[in-house]
Amino acid sequence: MIYHIMVEQETIFDKIVVLGLRFKEYRKALGVSQRELHRKTGVALSTISLFENGKGHGLSLSHFYLLLDALDLRIDSNAIIPEVFRSDLAKQWEKQNKRSK
Repeated sequence: MIYHIMVEQETIFDKIVVLGLRFKEYRKALGVSQRELHRKTGVALSTISLFENGKGHGLSLSHFYLLLDALDLRIDSNAIIPEVFRSDLAKQWEKQNKRSK
């Protein structure tokens, strides 16, 4: 019961901690060292370490993508943020805007 309460009150920081720990487990399972990840991505060793140890709340999105990409983990941006349905008015505006250029 306590676990259920904790899950409902989970903050974004809690989620980032879990994400970092899962990333670390996955990296280790692949046999990739932090140093190899650093060489492949250019992301600082300290940044990688902080992220993997639950203290990387300031990890930039670009660094996150680089780290995922280095381990062949792809994110489908359409699954995260789907493209919105465009109204006819928006389509007309785009056509007019293209003609004027």
